[in-house]
Amino acid sequence: MMTVRAVAALAEFLCLAALNVPRLEAQKAPPSRQADSTFLLATDDPARRPSPFIGNGRLGTVIPPLGIGAAPSFQAGLYEHGPGDVPRIVAIPAWTAISVFDGDRWLDGKTQPNGSTSGYRQTVDMRTATARTSYEWSDGTRRTAVRVETFVSRADPHVAAVRLELIPRQRGPMRVRFALAGWPPPKRLPLASLKRTEPGWGPADVWYPGHMVVNSRRAARGLAGASLSLTSTPEGRTSILAQSASISWRKDLPGASARTTAAGDTAMVEISFDASPGQSYSFSELVSIVSSAAARDPLAQATREAAAARSHGYQSLADANARAWRRRWESDIEIEGDPELQRVVRSMLFYLLCSADSGTALGIPPMGLSSGGYYGHIFWDSDTWMFPSLLLTHPDVAHSLVAFRARTLAAARENAHANGFRGAMYPWEADELGHETTPFFAVQNARSEIHVTGDVAQAQWQYYLATGDSAWLAREGFPVIRGTADFWVSRAVRDSTKDIYHIENVVSVHEGLIGVSDDAYTNAVARKTLQIAAAASRRLGEPTDPHWTELATKLHLPYDSASEYYRTYEGAPDSTLGSVTPLLSYPLGVPMSARAKRAQLEQAVRLLLAEGPGAMMGSTLLSVDAAELGDRPLIDSLLPHSYQGHVKGPFLMLSETPTNDAVNFVTGAGGFLQQVIFGYTGLRLGDHGLEPAFAPVLPSRITRLVLRNVQVRGKHYDVVVDAGGSRIVPHRGSPAR
Repeated sequence: MMTVRAVAALAEFLCLAALNVPRLEAQKAPPSRQADSTFLLATDDPARRPSPFIGNGRLGTVIPPLGIGAAPSFQAGLYEHGPGDVPRIVAIPAWTAISVFDGDRWLDGKTQPNGSTSGYRQTVDMRTATARTSYEWSDGTRRTAVRVETFVSRADPHVAAVRLELIPRQRGPMRVRFALAGWPPPKRLPLASLKRTEPGWGPADVWYPGHMVVNSRRAARGLAGASLSLTSTPEGRTSILAQSASISWRKDLPGASARTTAAGDTAMVEISFDASPGQSYSFSELVSIVSSAAARDPLAQATREAAAARSHGYQSLADANARAWRRRWESDIEIEGDPELQRVVRSMLFYLLCSADSGTALGIPPMGLSSGGYYGHIFWDSDTWMFPSLLLTHPDVAHSLVAFRARTLAAARENAHANGFRGAMYPWEADELGHETTPFFAVQNARSEIHVTGDVAQAQWQYYLATGDSAWLAREGFPVIRGTADFWVSRAVRDSTKDIYHIENVVSVHEGLIGVSDDAYTNAVARKTLQIAAAASRRLGEPTDPHWTELATKLHLPYDSASEYYRTYEGAPDSTLGSVTPLLSYPLGVPMSARAKRAQLEQAVRLLLAEGPGAMMGSTLLSVDAAELGDRPLIDSLLPHSYQGHVKGPFLMLSETPTNDAVNFVTGAGGFLQQVIFGYTGLRLGDHGLEPAFAPVLPSRITRLVLRNVQVRGKHYDVVVDAGGSRIVPHRGSPAR
């Protein structure tokens, strides 16, 4: 990726402690959700930053400080390809472009909230993914109370809604505008050919969202309402996006008149009315957003859906959205003893669910649906960092991530062929079509950071272990696994003098290590892929390719027998120790002694202390290794450093590094949740489903942990861990999804 993605630094390293094996104890009833404030993210600061986002896994939208004004929205799987550029996720035309005129000035997304607002409150209710903003707007002697509520419906994947309430403190004419508005084209960089980035460039200079070209626009007045529509096309692509909005206001709105405009990139309605002091005036905007991937005539469908939404009404849609999210929250991670950590954990799961949904066959970009960060490309982040955290909690959503790799298998085969290999070579960075889309300045990653192919295979096998679905394995999973195994056979080089195999000239997981041979993680995940392929073929009664077995047996791993630990790569200097090898224990599960595991963990800490903080990835998984060692003091030391420096603002947005403010880094959320799900509990996925692998161990801050309604092989369980031990019990709630 554009920056070296190291793990976060630690401020301290505590001494290792002995394992304390807990005993089992009975389960408690879950707390009331309605009374649980840890579902709420809120602020009284109008200057808060960064802005949060909400979504339904198909559409994500940023919530602006004042609740109104054009804000970026991103639709999963909608990408453009501008001239000379790399494909990138687009910012769709804004549907929250709302502004208010009090008779003197306009209030909109450009208004600076400081000095013009009082009584400010903004809340994201994670129970329903609803954002609420309220404040008193002051403009000289004019004052108006403003309340805004916004949600993207989980019940209907195409529908989003805004309700605006105004209470003026004075009499006089007012106006409200609602618009669907396109964004200007970006200032592009020739990333398809640019050999290097400039030192002064930041994320915003490179990760600008893609552009939608508006094709048509329409605005029409109706009875106590108006309808707006836009169609647009991603630049350089042929798909069509249709947006249809139904705007409503009270039939008895005093002195109401409406003017519509449809020109350029905008469809707009402006409502004028005579305001009285202390009276409440409400407006609603119900939007349907449909792409040509979902409907043959997206505009006709969007228009029908917007009309149907209006007939149901805002509150009915809000109630349906709340019910859909309530079903999602039947699966939860509950923490006792630390409300602050509970809120953080819930926010991480929430933002993942805002960025992914069932039935999409799409991976999750590193920034989810919150921004154009990393161009919206799909990396190994989706398979190795985010997928495992969704697999037990929301397996139907996790299926979309593995289905993306199955859907793009043909593109991976083409990529292998283009690079001179057989099988399936998955791209380092992929667009929605599965094509290699890495910018040219990082071309070495596209050609040589090939561990991603093994990461893809591991996720496919994990899905099978969790579901036990042999029909899926035969239909979707095994073709991917077989293709990746064939790639490794093609990519490895045999040393006939020693009868061993090497994988040469790769970019390591520690991306500053370029052109190395026998990288520990790359070779280990290649071996794991070959073992998985053999196991999958046996499960399906398919013949096992003998080349898989031979390569798995003879593939070299850089093990230092004298010191009894793995080196970063063959011939690696001691300065690199710990940068890669902790990942061998988890997530790869490479068999090794406790001494080797401990040595590699200590190496990682020393390296991090020397190099300073990096990306919120590997630090989140170090706690899993510590848990395997039964080391609570080390877990206590690691815990705050694995997330606190990355949590930004009152809405707990995650930055990729503590200093770059690139949000919302849901890759880090996925990694952090894995330490909770697979570290503290001592559980692993195995041949029989969810199995205890080592004694559970909780951080001292947590008195009790419950994985509520995890789903394994069609059954629903609660996993309970506390000072007395752990147990897996049948979930007593409704399994309906």
